[in-house]
Amino acid sequence: LVRFAPDAKLGDITRFLDSYHASIVSGPKAGMFRVRFGDKALSKEDTDRLLARVQGEKIVSQVLPAD
Repeated sequence: LVRFAPDAKLGDITRFLDSYHASIVSGPKAGMFRVRFGDKALSKEDTDRLLARVQGEKIVSQVLPAD
């Protein structure tokens, strides 16, 4: 789940999605988008690394693992 910064522009979000080979699956729901990263399941360690990297992006205000 990703919450983009309030000042994120559509072009910024598109570049973000492209750079992570990601797509928006649903949302926004309560301000959060369900985003799919890549096309395969990740290990817990890989997921943790990805979430930390995504959280460091300027246009992301919050990232949480989806259930």
